[in-house]
Amino acid sequence: MPHPHLPARLSACAARHRPWCLAIGGTATAAGAIACQWPAFGHSPLAATLNVVVALAFALTAAMLNGEESLGSVTAALVLGGLLWPLSWTAGWDAGPSALVSTFAYTHFWVCLGWGVLRYPTGRLQNNGERVLLGVAVLVIPLANLGLIGIGRPEWFGYSGHPDVWWYGEPIGHGAFDAVVWTLDGLTLVLAAAFLLVVRGRLRRYSELDRRIFRPVALALLLAFVLASTVNFFVYNPSDADIGPEFVAISLTLLTIPLAFAAAVLRRVFVRARIAQLLATLPTPPAVRAVRAALRAALHDDSAEIYLWLPGEDHHVDADGAVRPPPPPGAAELVMTLRTATGAPLAVIAAAPAMRRNRDLVEAAVRASALALENAQLHATVAAQLDAVRASRARLVEAGLHERRRLERDLHDGAQQRLLALATRLGLARTKATDPDTISAIEAAREDLRHALADLRSLARGIHPAVLSQGGLRPALEVVTAALPVEVELDVPVARFEAVLEAGAYYTICEALTNTVKHAGASRARVAVRHDDGIVRIDVTDDGKGGATAVEGGGLAGLDDRVRALGGALVIVSPSGGGTRLTASIPC
Repeated sequence: MPHPHLPARLSACAARHRPWCLAIGGTATAAGAIACQWPAFGHSPLAATLNVVVALAFALTAAMLNGEESLGSVTAALVLGGLLWPLSWTAGWDAGPSALVSTFAYTHFWVCLGWGVLRYPTGRLQNNGERVLLGVAVLVIPLANLGLIGIGRPEWFGYSGHPDVWWYGEPIGHGAFDAVVWTLDGLTLVLAAAFLLVVRGRLRRYSELDRRIFRPVALALLLAFVLASTVNFFVYNPSDADIGPEFVAISLTLLTIPLAFAAAVLRRVFVRARIAQLLATLPTPPAVRAVRAALRAALHDDSAEIYLWLPGEDHHVDADGAVRPPPPPGAAELVMTLRTATGAPLAVIAAAPAMRRNRDLVEAAVRASALALENAQLHATVAAQLDAVRASRARLVEAGLHERRRLERDLHDGAQQRLLALATRLGLARTKATDPDTISAIEAAREDLRHALADLRSLARGIHPAVLSQGGLRPALEVVTAALPVEVELDVPVARFEAVLEAGAYYTICEALTNTVKHAGASRARVAVRHDDGIVRIDVTDDGKGGATAVEGGGLAGLDDRVRALGGALVIVSPSGGGTRLTASIPC
């Protein structure tokens, strides 16, 4: 059995000097192939030339595969195939050990191909069934073939019976020999069918990327095996210098095997290029979901997942933003840890277990996505901090609203009730007083008290109107607009909103109408409130002189701060002489 790897020093040297290896190996292979089948060039020059091309294709593809980690397991098989195929045609010399060498090389060639393919792409056989299949193939094809020489005659194998042909053993009866041959032919077909089933099962278990790489190789090899098994019923192996069309067909089929392996190498190169291309087209700033989509597309693995580390929160999130711990290092998935340039945790990338066979491609994808993930981590951290700021700001707004309500209740239940009690006492004192000066003083005090109560009620409404809590936004605005010196049209739904939003909208509209009355010189104004797709849109328009601008410390700047505190945005359109339109969009 061939050794799975070339010697380490020879392999490293060949990888460093690949052009020289291609030139020297190609020249040596061509020269050896021509020498092995020199007599065939006189009888079948085109077929002999094709065999030289086949030997060259195997040798050159092996040199090209050397250094490819995931495909290096078949390098030795291709090297041996490039040597054994031309040796199969030494039968054309029809003298000396040519028959033995040809039989040995031809039969071992097929076992060598099967051995190399079964070791793809992990560098080892997968289970005991494959080991048994390979062992039986060795017994049935090379060993039985060599055993047939010991019980047959040269002419039974198609040789001319030249006396200089080396032979061994004693022949048996021709009928018994034919029975043995037919039995071995049948076993060969069974082995070919079993190999087909093994390869089919392999393809089903492979990842999509492995299937794309291995499918052309498997197809070419299966065609070669079926064709060789069929030809074996008529011509057991090459036996003279005249190369028949059946062997030409086998050679043409065999030529596709090294070409398929070369295509596999190119496909892996294209995968690396595709990884770089997909990651180069990521949006800015890159979202983790976009990086995951690029990885899945490049690796053809829909189960690949990215677990991004958020340093400020000390946990991982998946590409969808959900808090989710990554698989442990000993999990069935291929798990790779990624760190930043400073060595800090960045992300954990998990891929399907089948991607272990393409770890080099996954590593290339991980390296290519490192910068994008680092940017995504920074973006996610900033977004998380921004969300925290927004949540904190929302809590402050809600706390302010709660405090307004408390002040309004304290004024209503405390100071206002005391003043009403005082008014009652003054009324009683008025009924009992008889002195005109005293009566006059009490009446003046009662008048001052009425003004104080009115001011207190106005102050309470300004802090937080009770009608807003009890009736909602529209009734509260009706009370406000009824007291304004300009006509205001209200287009406000009677539906209730959450308390913080109602309060924010109320004070925003009140401040906008106050600016209209003080500065716009308008005769009409309109207030419209709409709720659509989780956004409350507020429009306040007037027919005033326009030209309103937000200045630091001004009313419009305060309006902008109020809307932003609710997570919304404010837009002011106020052309000179064309009125003012204020639009606030506040998320629910």
